[in-house]
Amino acid sequence: MTNIKIILLFFFCAISNGQQVDSFITQPMVDNPSKTIDSLARITLVTPYEAAKNYYILGKCHAYLNQEEVGFEYFIQSKKAFEALGNVHFSKQIALEAHKIISAQEYYGNYGNTLFEEYQHYADSINSPLHKAYVIAELAKDDYYTYDETGDVKYLDRAYSLFRKALRYANTADNNLIKAKLYSNIGSLKNTMHQCDSARFYLDESKIYIDEIDDAYENYGYYHNYANSYFLEENYQKAIPYFLKAKDVVPYYKGKALRKLYSQLEEAYDYLDNDIERRKYQRLHDSLDRVIKDRLQNVKMHETTVKYDVEKKDKKITALERALLSYNKHRVTYSVILFLVFLLALYSFVRWKKVDVKRKKIEQEKKGIESEHIKTIEQLEKVKQLVIEEHIVLKNKVKIHVSDLMYIKSEDHYLNFIPFEGKKQFIRGKISEVLEELPPNFVKCHRSYIVNTNYIKTTSSKGIILTNNEQIPVSRNFKL
Repeated sequence: MTNIKIILLFFFCAISNGQQVDSFITQPMVDNPSKTIDSLARITLVTPYEAAKNYYILGKCHAYLNQEEVGFEYFIQSKKAFEALGNVHFSKQIALEAHKIISAQEYYGNYGNTLFEEYQHYADSINSPLHKAYVIAELAKDDYYTYDETGDVKYLDRAYSLFRKALRYANTADNNLIKAKLYSNIGSLKNTMHQCDSARFYLDESKIYIDEIDDAYENYGYYHNYANSYFLEENYQKAIPYFLKAKDVVPYYKGKALRKLYSQLEEAYDYLDNDIERRKYQRLHDSLDRVIKDRLQNVKMHETTVKYDVEKKDKKITALERALLSYNKHRVTYSVILFLVFLLALYSFVRWKKVDVKRKKIEQEKKGIESEHIKTIEQLEKVKQLVIEEHIVLKNKVKIHVSDLMYIKSEDHYLNFIPFEGKKQFIRGKISEVLEELPPNFVKCHRSYIVNTNYIKTTSSKGIILTNNEQIPVSRNFKL
């Protein structure tokens, strides 16, 4: 009987190691997550394995319904339940699922990477192409998010290299979902890099795998990213049909995705001066935004992640207490070892003292070089402020000599260019875009004003007085 149990246990483990947790999710669960939640609530007697599995299903269903903070808690319960059963394979996959929920939140950097690091160590240990692809894809997304925060394009290039590396692993795995996701991610990245033709190429590649797996949410992502490629090219006539296709196929419970679509449709119709459609999608966006409580979700998510991290640290503290108990039992041995370590450290210190004088001399020389470097940079900055471009060309093909331009005022979607002398220019545009084209002596002093510092007579907390005695407002924190 014992031998049979051992054989069955081995057989079960072999199956588990080849199985993915997403195989627990059936199409009816995806189509109607609310009904699945209600059905599982009525189940009372289950085995520990079924309980762990049901926790995972509940987590996915709540995540589908944008109840991410609840879904995260169920993922953690499922992870712990599988760990108690000794099923490392499922527990680590669920760690990745929980991490994906965290990484989808605002201020993702505040939550830490504990769960992802668990999954990463596991993927490295089993050397599975599929799990390596997922790990590298998450690292690429981290670089993508870092670019969003810093604006440094090197992170986009690094993200692209990582996505391509993940794709090489995915192509050796028999899993079309990861291939669809990676091609879609690269397409989205190429949009951000403003390489829209390349983006559409990768998105078309993703569609091949999306059609094979018949995944509604991935299909939505394809249409949405395709629309974005035209949107970024300011081809709103082509973008809108793809936005509408994305709206038609997005699962009904994906409120955040729908909210984003409404926002972009509102903006696209605004550029086309279609005020009726713009107001329609503005109302739809605002009504959905009131339903989705991002801030409350983020607070609850933060509480849960902190609780999980505390539990992990408590386990480490317990391990340290055991180590302390072991030390007390072998105090004499450890004391001899510590004494030998002390002698070694003393010898190292004596040797270090001999070179200390040379080290200090090198540090003094280094400080002198750094001081000269700082002075050089300051001088370059002063020179930079004196550099003034000759002119800029507006969208209406009019050239404006920047030396004559006193300030620019933003009014709705239009910019009013005010010269010291001559004709004013009134064109459609964004203040952030025109600021990038101007030399350093132009500064943004207010959310609606850019001023030429060469025309500033005096400044105060109330505003700026120009050389022609005209006054313009300043932001509270503005400083020259």
